[in-house]
Amino acid sequence: MKMKSILGFALALCACAILGCGSSEGIKPTDEQNVFASVEGLGDIAGDEAMFADAFVPGSVPENRREYSERGYQVTGEPTYAGDQVTVPVKIFGVMHATSSSESRAKRGNSVAETQQTWTLEQVDGQWKLKDAPLG
Repeated sequence: MKMKSILGFALALCACAILGCGSSEGIKPTDEQNVFASVEGLGDIAGDEAMFADAFVPGSVPENRREYSERGYQVTGEPTYAGDQVTVPVKIFGVMHATSSSESRAKRGNSVAETQQTWTLEQVDGQWKLKDAPLG
């Protein structure tokens, strides 16, 4: 009978691990997940001036915010950590669209050459923020 209890407990533990039990409040994203999110979400937040500024270390916000909003970003390798800084290889891609009130001109676009850059992030008050994010 004792063996059945142990086996039942083990199965219940496995089910909880697989299905998840309880709340996920205690689960925090890893540094790597936060770094990837900071890089790969930049195109989306670049549309908002305040959010764009908040994504960067104070004093390092690029003035060409619109160019950042017209591109996409993907981390293409492993981050390299050095204390409160991390460097990541980033693929930059996308298409810039010229828009106007005329629908016939709204779809014009110029392709942007895909490029690979190395970006640097710094931890500020527990958050990873971009310090150096060249476009090319």
